[in-house]
Amino acid sequence: MENQVEQPKLETQESNSNLAEIFDILSGVGLVGGAVGSFLGNAAFAAIPLSFSLALQIANRRRLKVELSQMQQSSTMEMTQQFNNNHSNLLEQLQQLREVQKNKLNQQDQKFKTLVNELSNNMKNNEESIAILTIKHQEIHEFSHQLESQQKQVQTIVKTLENIENFSQMIRTNPEGAEAYYQRGLNHQKLGDKTGAIEDYTEALHLDSTHPKAYHNRGVLLADIGNKKQAVEDLRLAAKYYFEQGDIESYEQARNLSKEFYEVRYSLVSEATAETINSQEEMSEKMAPEQKDLVTVGGLFDDEIDSQENISILG
Repeated sequence: MENQVEQPKLETQESNSNLAEIFDILSGVGLVGGAVGSFLGNAAFAAIPLSFSLALQIANRRRLKVELSQMQQSSTMEMTQQFNNNHSNLLEQLQQLREVQKNKLNQQDQKFKTLVNELSNNMKNNEESIAILTIKHQEIHEFSHQLESQQKQVQTIVKTLENIENFSQMIRTNPEGAEAYYQRGLNHQKLGDKTGAIEDYTEALHLDSTHPKAYHNRGVLLADIGNKKQAVEDLRLAAKYYFEQGDIESYEQARNLSKEFYEVRYSLVSEATAETINSQEEMSEKMAPEQKDLVTVGGLFDDEIDSQENISILG
């Protein structure tokens, strides 16, 4: 398209150039004619060619001026058109560049969001893993503590069994030693063998009827198996012999336990009796014979006849 537009312009420029050359030739001819007429001495003849030549020069200059003005306008229009075209191209390229940059930014933003989500998920997974590891560590620590505790218990049991065997050997060597029976009873009690412990405490009391610790421990075990009456009597005797030996602290412990077991037994008897009696008079009559068998706390230091009778019940 540009080549087609430029082609007429070139033809017009060539035509204008040829016309200018013709005017210049005619002007030259007029000058020559004027010069010839002047040389011949004919002033009138010489003035005509000169006037014609001058007129041609003036016309040629005007034409050139018009052509120059047209060329300037044409150049200005071409430059304006080219500028507009270039501006449109630049705007289009700029828009394309903006679209490209926008797409790149969107892609980068999407990648960034994806990366952030992945990091967040990884952190969450790590936190969960740390929490699980912490729980496992705590479980292992607790299990280790349990193993240590069980190991200590096993060691204690083994040691207690060894003690039982040692005291059994001492009893076989000296069957009359009350302390050996008492110590073996303690070890049976540690193992939870209440029956074996009561038997050893009873045998120790057969050999030494003033052994307060044997009475004390046997009384506690008798209370555990439900024999509150005999437990109160054993603790009463334990308190008596503790007091005689000057062990006031143990005396107070045994006395307090005897009171507690007595009150518990009395309460149980009262409740059982109250459930089967409808009147206060019948209840009093019912309780009268039962109270004969109860051990009073105030008579802790009665004669040893009762204690010997109670010992015979166990032994």
